[in-house]
Amino acid sequence: MPIYKFATSIIFLLHAVGAYSQVSGCTDSLANNYDATATINNGSCTYNAASYTPIIKVDPIDNILIESSGLQMAGNFLWTFNDGGGAAAIYRIDTITNSLLQTVTLSGATNVDWEDITFDGTYFYIGDFGNNADGARTDLKIYKFPLSAIPDFTINANAVIPAGQIQIINFTYSDQPQPPSPTASNNTKYDCEAMIIDGGSIHLFTKDWIGFTTTHYVINSTLPGNYVLTPLETLPVNFLVTGADESPGDGTIALIGYQNSGFGSHYLYLFSDYNSGYFFNGNKRKIDLPNAAVMGQAEGITFRNNTYGYISNEKFYRDLGFFVIDVNQKLRSFDIGNFVNASRIYRFTGTGNWDVPSNWSNNTMPPVQLSPGSQIIIDPLPGQDCILNIPFTLPTNTKITVISGKSFLIQGKLTVL
Repeated sequence: MPIYKFATSIIFLLHAVGAYSQVSGCTDSLANNYDATATINNGSCTYNAASYTPIIKVDPIDNILIESSGLQMAGNFLWTFNDGGGAAAIYRIDTITNSLLQTVTLSGATNVDWEDITFDGTYFYIGDFGNNADGARTDLKIYKFPLSAIPDFTINANAVIPAGQIQIINFTYSDQPQPPSPTASNNTKYDCEAMIIDGGSIHLFTKDWIGFTTTHYVINSTLPGNYVLTPLETLPVNFLVTGADESPGDGTIALIGYQNSGFGSHYLYLFSDYNSGYFFNGNKRKIDLPNAAVMGQAEGITFRNNTYGYISNEKFYRDLGFFVIDVNQKLRSFDIGNFVNASRIYRFTGTGNWDVPSNWSNNTMPPVQLSPGSQIIIDPLPGQDCILNIPFTLPTNTKITVISGKSFLIQGKLTVL
């Protein structure tokens, strides 16, 4: 059961109890098994098949980026880089003119197999964790450095981040024997190309060449050091996951990837209304994208706002004997507004006061005026409290859900309309 504590008038607790009544079921009105009486999502939502073609925005991207592998929105600009073997550098792209504005080299870093990039509002994180060559890398790492270390592109179009400003997060997989035994090329489940930051932790999603699943691993810190990652959850996606991002508004997580057979069908997997640090226990919606003849080999994905974002692909050539696929490196835009519930979900995932942005998923606190259908999920760190230390009003047609076993301490004033 959830744990409610209070330090003010009991009337607010009594009103809140009504909002906490729990009926398990599918809470997504877009699902084909939506249960209007359900207040707690049990992950049972199912959806009709859907397909979508992202819009071409730039064709081709600058020739420097023929292997655009990761993509991230930060500081109102797009940032990307080339796949393994490319320069140890990221590139700033203007989303208005679509021009390449700046090259930023990481001094002392190497691009063994860079695969994804993410941003926590202050720091960039670049994942050098591609591992498909033989599955036996012993130098898996994430480079971390502040956005503030990059000078204005109008002053310096070819910047260098000093090695002293770059931190390194090293890791191994707990379920992979160490040292790893080499495998054949593209024959390992310990490859990785997708990463996000959420709740002060780094989340990785593997690219499984054997079982075509993805496993979610977590580094419960963003500090430099050496970490051993334990698998948290695995999902049979039936494709190779190549990129990930989380929307800044409602916490929807998107995974993108492709099948390495036939015409290379592509997919977008959307996760929402999840809880307790897991991402695969909520809504899971799989969207069909065009095949490689249209998408090339899509590897980068990033959100610009709640539903809109960008996808990049590497230059792709494949001779199938009876058909040749030849696709430029491109930048596409997408909008998942038709595939996710428009209501906002705000998740308290830290510890302590309500009004600290870092305690909320993606640093997104509930606004003073909640929109209809919005939900606040109280899911603090194990053994910790979410403390409502300010007055807050919960309007009609919105709700607060306290995850079972978690603690919600009301020190301010909670008004439920």
